Amino acid sequence: MTHRRDKKNSFLHSHEEPQVPQVINVQIDQKIQEKNDQIAGRIRQKRQNFDIPMIDIMGSVGSGKTSILEYFSREFAKNQKLLVINGDLATDIDAQRISRFGSKCIQINTGRGCHLMAFQIEKALDTIDLQKYDFIFVENVGNLICPSSTDVGADKKITITSVTEGPYVFRKHPVTFRMSDLAVLNKIDLALAMDIDIHEVMQGSRELYPQLEVVPTSTKTGEGMEVFAEKIGLSIN
Repeated sequence: MTHRRDKKNSFLHSHEEPQVPQVINVQIDQKIQEKNDQIAGRIRQKRQNFDIPMIDIMGSVGSGKTSILEYFSREFAKNQKLLVINGDLATDIDAQRISRFGSKCIQINTGRGCHLMAFQIEKALDTIDLQKYDFIFVENVGNLICPSSTDVGADKKITITSVTEGPYVFRKHPVTFRMSDLAVLNKIDLALAMDIDIHEVMQGSRELYPQLEVVPTSTKTGEGMEVFAEKIGLSIN
């Protein structure tokens, strides 16, 4: 479509033939990936020696990752010690929020890095006595693209999305959801305000990813939070 301005600076449009978008595929350096996977393997071995599970939590900024970890720390950490490794470009805001409820938090600021790498997780774990903890969460840097393809040594990758991200989030991020062991549709208490049909979104996710279980949750009402905890092996007693 071409544009020209009239005297009032408004755009006038004339139609042309539709164009085919150009698609460029960019792959991460193979050596970096291999080195990362080696470190991730070491992390798994170290955790398995002490039988400590670790979950990689992925999701966009504002999806509710931190609120979920706050909820877990407040409601389910009475008889178990949780370790949370927080990834962000800057600040320790999320770590401060979660640590109020007794969980140990280690903040990793990545600067421009859009996701955590295994070497960063290994360095964080080297600073603590791993045997003191019962469960480890990695709160990855907030976005739905980069973290899914990088192994940080976790047992499972969980993707958090929310009704505030619209009805097409499952369709727009196929790689992320195919790489996920479980997905969470968070903030369902806002569905009415956002004009989102939860059942329609859930049905759409099942059609796209038949093997992916999606748990609807709300940290405001507590709905689905026990189910989510049980799915990842976190004790709720």
